[in-house]
Amino acid sequence: MVRIQTIDQDELDQTDEDLYQAIVNQELTLYYQPFFDLRTAGMTGVEVLARWHHAKWGLLPPQALLLLAKRSGVIRLLEEWVLRAACTQGKAWIDIGFGPLVVSVNLSAYAFASVGFADTIQKILWESQLPPRYLELEVTELAEEDAERTLGVLAQLKQLGVQVSLDDFGKYPVSIPYLSRVPADKLKLDPAMVQQAMTDSAQEVAVRTALAIARTMGRQVTAAGVESREQAELLGQLQCDLGQGNYFCEPLLADQLVLRMRSQGKAIVPATARAEQEASENRIGLSEVLGHQQGMTFGFRKQDGRFIHTFCAGELLHRIGLTPEQVVGSELCDIVPLPEAWRKTAYYERAWNGEENVTYEGAIHDVCYLATLRPVFREGQVEEVIASCVDITELRKAKETQRVSEAAYRLMVENISDIIVLIDCHGYVTYVSPSVRDVLEVSPETFLHRHLQSVLSSEQLQRVWQTFQEIREWKLPRATMFSCSHRNGSKLILEATGSPVQNEQAEVEQVVFLIRNRTAQVHAEEFLRKMDKLSVVGQLAAGVAHEIRNPITAIKGFVQLLRRDEWKSEYFDIMLAEFHQLESILREFVFLTQQRSHSFEWQNLAQLLQSIAQVVQAQAPTHQLMLAMDDVEETWLWCDQGQLKQVFIHLLSNAVESMPDGGAIRIRALRSGHDQVMIQIADRGCGMSEERLKRLGEPFYSTKEKGTGLGLMMTYKMIHDHDGSIHFSSAPGKGTTVEVYLPLNRPAGTA
Repeated sequence: MVRIQTIDQDELDQTDEDLYQAIVNQELTLYYQPFFDLRTAGMTGVEVLARWHHAKWGLLPPQALLLLAKRSGVIRLLEEWVLRAACTQGKAWIDIGFGPLVVSVNLSAYAFASVGFADTIQKILWESQLPPRYLELEVTELAEEDAERTLGVLAQLKQLGVQVSLDDFGKYPVSIPYLSRVPADKLKLDPAMVQQAMTDSAQEVAVRTALAIARTMGRQVTAAGVESREQAELLGQLQCDLGQGNYFCEPLLADQLVLRMRSQGKAIVPATARAEQEASENRIGLSEVLGHQQGMTFGFRKQDGRFIHTFCAGELLHRIGLTPEQVVGSELCDIVPLPEAWRKTAYYERAWNGEENVTYEGAIHDVCYLATLRPVFREGQVEEVIASCVDITELRKAKETQRVSEAAYRLMVENISDIIVLIDCHGYVTYVSPSVRDVLEVSPETFLHRHLQSVLSSEQLQRVWQTFQEIREWKLPRATMFSCSHRNGSKLILEATGSPVQNEQAEVEQVVFLIRNRTAQVHAEEFLRKMDKLSVVGQLAAGVAHEIRNPITAIKGFVQLLRRDEWKSEYFDIMLAEFHQLESILREFVFLTQQRSHSFEWQNLAQLLQSIAQVVQAQAPTHQLMLAMDDVEETWLWCDQGQLKQVFIHLLSNAVESMPDGGAIRIRALRSGHDQVMIQIADRGCGMSEERLKRLGEPFYSTKEKGTGLGLMMTYKMIHDHDGSIHFSSAPGKGTTVEVYLPLNRPAGTA
C-alpha cells in the first residue's frame, strides 16, 4: 500500500493535479471482484474497484486512491466517474449476453451528503441505459445521529429501483430500530468478523446473530474477505447468502472476468434467487420470525385479476391498527379507502410484472411507512410478491418540521436584493437565490451543480477560491471583491462575504456567500478620488501662481526703474536672485508632477549613509554628524540610489538649518522586525509645534522664510515609491526626530 503520509508537500500538490487530470482524461482503471451464491455457486454480481497507475508509485490500490481523492477534494468527481463507467460496463455485459449482473459501487459519506445525489444517479442510469435493479450502492454504516438524512437519501434511491447494501456490517455499533428503518436489500459483513470467526467462538456467535437479524428483516447477507476454503465452508454451514474474496476470485479487468467465468463454466444467477426460494419454501417459519420484527412483511398473489394478500406479520401491522386475519385473504380495497387502493394497485401490478424493488409510501391511521416490493420467481414466472415495510412516521414529521423551517428562511432569502450562494466543501454550487436574476439577468439554474472553476474566469477564480479555502481552513468569515459580466456585456463589481457552515463535528460542510453589487459605489468612489486629484491640482496651481507672483512683482518694479534710467548695479543682483527663486520653484514643481523612471539596484545601506553624511558634513563644518550603524553593517537595500540620496540630504539639510549655531546630529540605522530597516535622524534644533507637524508634506507649506514646501512633499513621494514610510516627532526648543522605514525586500512594481 502506498504510504501517503510520507510524500512531501510539493509531491502531494502535484499529485492532486495529476489525479484531477487522470479523472478528467479517464485514465483510471476499473477492476471487478465477483459475488457468488454460496448455495448454487453461481455469480450474482460484481463489486467495482477503481485503481490508478501513477507514473512514480505504480498501480495505486483503491484505499490509497480514496485517500488522495478526499485530500485533494475530487472525491465527488471520482465517484461520479466510477458510477458512470460501472453502469456503462454493466449494460455492455448485458448486450453481449454476459449477465445480467448486479454492479456494486462503494460510495463515501460525501456522496450521500451532497445535494441532488439521487438526481445524479438517475441521470447516469438514463445515459447508460442500465436497468436500475442492476445497480447496487454500498453505504458504510452511519451513526444514528445521521439517520434522518441518510434515510431520506436512501428512500429516494429506492424509489428509483436501485439496490442498497449496508457495508461493513458489524464493524460499528448500530441499534436494531435504526437498522429496521434502513431500506437496504443486503447487509455486507465486515471481513474481520469472517476471519476471526474461524478461531474465536464469540465472533462466530456474532456472525450467527448478524445472519439471524438479516433473515428476520428479509435481507440478504454478503460475507466479504473470504480467503480460504474453511471460511467458505463455515459460511455455508451458517447459511450465509453470498460470498466474496480472493478464495473465489481476485479482482479482474472486465475482459479478464468474462474469460475467467466462461473458462471455468461459472453460471450467472439472478441476485435474489436464493432469497426468493427461501421465501417460498420456508413460509411458515419465516412468518413466525417476522412477527417479532419492528417493521412489517406481507405477500400477495394475483388471482383472477385480483391481488390477494397471502400472509402478513410484524409489529408495524399492529401499530396501524390491523391484524393478520384482516389482511390475509383480502384485497387492497378491503383494507384502505378506494382511491388509495387504486394508487397502490399500480405498484402491485409493476411488481407482479417482474419489476424488482418497487417502492411506495403509504399511511394508515396516521402511521406512515415505506414499502419495498420484490417478485419471487419460479421457473421464470412470478409466483408471489414479497413486501417489506419500515415505519417512517418520525422521518415524515421531521421532514415536515424541516420543510416549515426552511420555508420561513427561504421566504426571507428569496426576497432580499443581495445574492445568496451555497457552495459545498468541494467547490460545487448547491444553491443560488432568485435575486441573481435582478443583478445579472440570468436564472439560478445557470450556476447550480457547477464547480467554481467553470463559473468564474481564471483571474477572478484565484481570488474567490483563495477566500473559499481560507474560510474552510480558519472556519471564520472572509470577504473579497471580484468582477463578473452582466448579461448585456457590462462589467459588475461584486463584494462577496463568506461564512462557514459547520456540522456537529465542527467540520465545514458548506460555505454561504452573501454577494452584493458594489458597482455604483465603486464608481462613485473612483469619481470622488478623481475630484480629490483635481482639487490637489488646483491647490498646486494656486500655490505656484502665488509663489511666482512675488518674484515677478519685484522684477517688474526694477524693470520700470530701469526704463526711467533710475538704476543701480545692485538692482541686477536682486533681479537675478528673484530669477533663481523662480527657477527653483518651477524645477521642484516639474520634479513633483513628472513621471520618472526608477533605477533600482542593491545598495549597501551603511556605505550609502556614510557617503551622504560626508557630503552634508563638508557643507556644514560647524555641525557634527554622528553615525550609529552597527546593526546594519551588512544590510543590503533594493533602492534607487539617487532618490534616497536626495531624501536623506534634504532631511539632513533641514536638521542643519534648524541649528544655525551648529551642534550634533545623530544618524541611527537598525533593523525593525525581519523585513524592515529604520533610519533615524535626530537634531537639537528649534523644533516644531504639533500644529506644524500635522501640515508637514503639504504643498507650499514651509517653516522657512522662502521655502515652498515642495522639497518635503517630494521626499514623501520618493519614500512612497520605495514602499516605505516616514514619521516626524518634535517639540519647540527640543529638536526634531525623523524616522524613515524602508523594506528590505523588493517593493511591489519594481524590476
